Amino acid sequence: MGQHTQGPWIINLDPRYPSEPCIDAVIDGVVWHVALCHNAAGPEDGSAEANARLIAAAPELLATLKALLPTLRADVEKQSGNGVSAHDSPTLRAAKARYEAAVRVLAKIDGQLSYPIEHRSEGH
Repeated sequence: MGQHTQGPWIINLDPRYPSEPCIDAVIDGVVWHVALCHNAAGPEDGSAEANARLIAAAPELLATLKALLPTLRADVEKQSGNGVSAHDSPTLRAAKARYEAAVRVLAKIDGQLSYPIEHRSEGH
């Protein structure tokens, strides 16, 4: 699996699609289109802009999650060292849940876990 386009990503408008924001990366002075966000329920929907902001933040979100992973793991180890089982400790269960959720997200990003692909009919 390939590496994602390096960030930062920015939101632009492509003149061919003036009502649908696109996400671009500028690498060595060249603009690379990363994604185009369509309006889910029509031009007044507003979801395209919200989706574009979320997608444009993806490289920073990824870097932040990777940086937090050791802290999340250390929290699990700290809670585990208190001599209380995960079954008895809501704090340990919560720490494990946060760490495991972060690991799952990173696995999806790395292609180790896949998202289900739904086939849709044309026009949907």
